[in-house]
Amino acid sequence: MTQGIIIQSSSLRVASLPIIWFGFELVFPALYILTIHHAPHISAPFKAVFAAAAVFSGLLALRSLMSIWRIWKADGDWTARVGDGRLTWNAPVPCPGLPLDLPLAEIAEAVRLEVSTTDREGATDVETRYELRLTDGRVMAFDRETSGLDPHRVFSALARHGISYALWTQDLTRDSRDRSPVMDTAY
Repeated sequence: MTQGIIIQSSSLRVASLPIIWFGFELVFPALYILTIHHAPHISAPFKAVFAAAAVFSGLLALRSLMSIWRIWKADGDWTARVGDGRLTWNAPVPCPGLPLDLPLAEIAEAVRLEVSTTDREGATDVETRYELRLTDGRVMAFDRETSGLDPHRVFSALARHGISYALWTQDLTRDSRDRSPVMDTAY
């Protein structure tokens, strides 16, 4: 049997996406304050519309800032350990399904499902879902944002310990003929 595998992530790595969103959400309020508010050639109704949009964007930035603050103030580390017959996945910021301490014998398989869909404009979107399917029939779903770690890394570690891990694809786009999930790769 393989030795224990530990996967870790720092607070900065976990907070990187909210930090990026915070920067984008501050652009419009800054643009309003620096340019539109002082422009004499823009009429008052348009300034009011821009001000409302700037306030809304500022509220979104505040929400992102609160998320960043919660991540920085969390006690503990984002770690997953596969070994000694157990999967232990710690997330100091509680999220659905985590923290998790589960015997490997209870895990039937790990699945990454990539679903392709067509949006209104005709563009193809790919949504990735990570699932642990347990022997009692339950399914636990994870995503990259809330878990703090890339589930693919954790599931690959499970595969090294004998748990089957497979990539399934499902084509739900507008012109697809076969909409059933198809196994693509086994790790």
